[in-house]
Amino acid sequence: EILGLRDKGSTVIFSTHNMSSVEEICDHITLINKSRNILTGRVDEIRRRHGNNIFQVAYRGDAEALRGVLEGRCEVLEQPEPEFGAAYSSLKLHVERDADVREVIARINDAVELRSFTEIIPSMNDIFIRAVGGTLNAE
Repeated sequence: EILGLRDKGSTVIFSTHNMSSVEEICDHITLINKSRNILTGRVDEIRRRHGNNIFQVAYRGDAEALRGVLEGRCEVLEQPEPEFGAAYSSLKLHVERDADVREVIARINDAVELRSFTEIIPSMNDIFIRAVGGTLNAE
């Protein structure tokens, strides 16, 4: 019923601690903690703005060659062992904010066969936890 009202253009004021509902229902939010407004804006913009420049990479090729081209430019956060018979391997990496992501992609592509390079956007729940815990950068 709430989604129907929203889709008809009605303004719905919704109070919840369930951040998955926020992502599903809300276009704009105001996050209040201890009677203070700590975050306001469009849900999609907030999620993008609070991304940490973390990317999931799927590739085929030599993992050590890939690590070599990333050294000094990116931090590899996670590189699980490839599953037996899997066509592609994956890793999660952090790219410095001032780095040129296109250059990182080009270097990866030179070292291995790049299948995908996808930014990991934080969920509203992740942002909520960081915001009320005081670890979210004020912007």
